[in-house]
Amino acid sequence: MTGKFIFLATIIVSVTSFACSSKLTAESPAQITRVALDRDTKTKKRKTSSNTTKRKTTTSVETEIDYRYAAGGKTYDGYAEKDGDVQRDFPPDGQVVVCYNPANPEESDVFPIGHKCGN
Repeated sequence: MTGKFIFLATIIVSVTSFACSSKLTAESPAQITRVALDRDTKTKKRKTSSNTTKRKTTTSVETEIDYRYAAGGKTYDGYAEKDGDVQRDFPPDGQVVVCYNPANPEESDVFPIGHKCGN
């Protein structure tokens, strides 16, 4: 029972929080250029012991985000996918925070305003 709870808690934390890679320590304001939802629906069929067919349909949702930011005097375009529908955190034409790798500014991720990079 404990293993199931730990697994569930891990899923909840990963869906509700945004974490940075340890290399993404530099920070820059960014502009959202596009936000879109990507829905993926899958249906599985299985036979039951009474030889009837049961179907189970699941839908997963990701938010796709295009953004633009400046680092080291250059402008970069980035792309990120976030689990779930998090459009409210990334409004079109809205301001967000980009965390990027100072050694390779093209390596980046986008986060809502208030996020601190390197945490």
